[in-house]
Amino acid sequence: MSETLNEIRRRVGEENLTASCSSKNCSVDMSGVPTERVIVDVDLAFDALGRTGKHCDKILFYICPNSDQLVIVLIENKGGTFDSAKDVADQLRGGADYAKSVVPAKIIITCVPVLFHGSGTHKSQFMKLRREKISFKGSEYVISKSKCNVNKNLADVLFQAKLLT
Repeated sequence: MSETLNEIRRRVGEENLTASCSSKNCSVDMSGVPTERVIVDVDLAFDALGRTGKHCDKILFYICPNSDQLVIVLIENKGGTFDSAKDVADQLRGGADYAKSVVPAKIIITCVPVLFHGSGTHKSQFMKLRREKISFKGSEYVISKSKCNVNKNLADVLFQAKLLT
């Protein structure tokens, strides 16, 4: 495993790691995603640190095969519908704040905030979601979206972002 990923693993703590980006109502397919990765269960990490506030469900860290930069994927799972694009964005922002605290300094980073969602969400929420931006270390990122329970849903998002070959 890369030195950067080992450092993140150490800072997060093994007890706060998981093997999957899925949640109980939303399956995220990990096929096609680099196997050398670190996945943080943010609920566990917040509990361990006594932190409160909004945060995303999972954070995936891996080294981009195209560029050797660290990719940080902030993942919010909404297996059903969601009522507020702002709440989703706030959860991803809370995850970004946590990720900043565990990433080593002076490395090149790309951040990909992603909402995995079920069906039935009103189109107006998706339009509002497009206007929300997630800031990470001086850059702003648009929130990507994909459906839960679809084959290669995560790999497709990362491929569209040109972070997978």
